[in-house]
Amino acid sequence: MKIKMILPALTEAKSPFWRPIKYSLFPPLGLATLAAYCSPDDIIDLQDEHVEELCLEDEPDLVVIQVYITNAFRAYGIADHYRAKGAYICLGGLHVSSLPDEAMPHADSLFIGPGEDIFPEFLRDFRQKCPRKIYRNRDRDIEGIPPIRRDLIKRSRYLVPNSIVVSRGCPHHCDFCYKDAFLKGGDPFIHRRRTPRWRRSIVCPAGTCIPR
Repeated sequence: MKIKMILPALTEAKSPFWRPIKYSLFPPLGLATLAAYCSPDDIIDLQDEHVEELCLEDEPDLVVIQVYITNAFRAYGIADHYRAKGAYICLGGLHVSSLPDEAMPHADSLFIGPGEDIFPEFLRDFRQKCPRKIYRNRDRDIEGIPPIRRDLIKRSRYLVPNSIVVSRGCPHHCDFCYKDAFLKGGDPFIHRRRTPRWRRSIVCPAGTCIPR
């Protein structure tokens, strides 16, 4: 089976004022981790649009796209492109987990939450020709994940190609982060009372939030 995994470029990465060094720090370890669950016979192509031009002329059987808030429209466009060519489309990532109804028209299956437990389940269903529309994460323990498919990473294009993941998700509840604003139970006003003002004024440790 031909599988393509894509991290579309963030909107700001296409700006004439963007800093290439910022987007070439770390490879997409999330997608490389999911690739480890695929069969050794699968042909996998992992592409990161921040460091390379996407090849959209191929014809994979399965396309997996990681979606953030600032690459969502780009991700949907890529998904629609491959869907029109007959590929099966899977969308996941923080934005899909936050707004699944928005992502649903562009995908055949959605991954809600981290994919370490649901992606192998999806692969079994897909090979049996009975994939579900939505897969929801239940276990956030990364202790048992297989070795990351680092052979799929184009190492020369990253400053820190040997980066690792040591925890799952950000434990903080910053009111400027849409993680809490959109997710169920993520009332920003509740978290505002829990989070000291000084902590809300800095970038969160996960590196995904922008301070006000």
